[in-house]
Amino acid sequence: MSESPRIRKIFQQTRTVCVGRFLVDVPTEAQVVYGPAEVPYSVMSYRESNMEKMIVKKLSELEKDKPYVYGALAKSDSMVGKVEDGILPEQKIVFGISPSSFAFYNISSYTQVGDDVFVQDAEAMSSPQQYRQIVHELNSMSPLFSSRSEEHVPSEAGVCIENGFIRDADRPMYEKVSLGVKLFSFPDIHLSILATNKDILVASDALEPRVKQGEQLLKSQGHGAWYSLVKKLREGQRSIGGWQGFEFLARMPSQELAGESHEFAFLSQGEPGNPYLPVLDIELQSGVHDNKIGTIRPSVTDEEAVMIWDRITSSIRVRPHR
Repeated sequence: MSESPRIRKIFQQTRTVCVGRFLVDVPTEAQVVYGPAEVPYSVMSYRESNMEKMIVKKLSELEKDKPYVYGALAKSDSMVGKVEDGILPEQKIVFGISPSSFAFYNISSYTQVGDDVFVQDAEAMSSPQQYRQIVHELNSMSPLFSSRSEEHVPSEAGVCIENGFIRDADRPMYEKVSLGVKLFSFPDIHLSILATNKDILVASDALEPRVKQGEQLLKSQGHGAWYSLVKKLREGQRSIGGWQGFEFLARMPSQELAGESHEFAFLSQGEPGNPYLPVLDIELQSGVHDNKIGTIRPSVTDEEAVMIWDRITSSIRVRPHR
């Protein structure tokens, strides 16, 4: 199959993006959006920000929720609203309130690194033994953060996040990173990459059984005629880098509330406990507008959609490091 001139053109110039422990090549024109990251707790970086101002704002917002706390958080020795020094000169620990339960703490570690601020959040129970352990873990992470530009690819072991890098700790950790790719030339095409390092093999992660179960469910609910119009472009086992996984590429027919769309997926369950072979979940959709699939007509042919998919997914690889 010869490559479409339109697709060949956008891939003439590419750039390398670092996400997690991996690299991926995307067209220079692509917009790259980093999703939520957890290493091992939720972590966000804020470019050209001031830690002290961010903490003042956090404490101001906290005042609105204080009347609703209960249990140990409502007692006179509660830590809600308290700010402690971290282990670094430019680090603070802030005790807030969990958004999921007003009886639990949300503990935030703010670390100023040059002009950037890294914020790591963790939930903690109200007992001192519990929240002190969380503070200890947040403190141990703080020295590992460093700033980076999107173009900079670190040479040491660790995890790339938006605007930053987290050097390897001295212990195995939960890691979850994600990346979205949008193309200027084909704005309805959205591709996403999610890598999650898990300690155990989760059977329900597997893609092939889910595809088969979905097909059976549609037929049992009287949608067999619609499903028969699904155009399967490729289906089966595939290798991407060191991953072995299952791939399902299809053009979905129109339905009552949505038009046609491409829906591609690859999932490898990786190797439990191996940060260099995490669960790898990749998806591509076409016909996307305002984050809704099938809202507009796909801007690419079936062959072009597969070419975009193959060019990006086949470039995913482990980042070399010392």
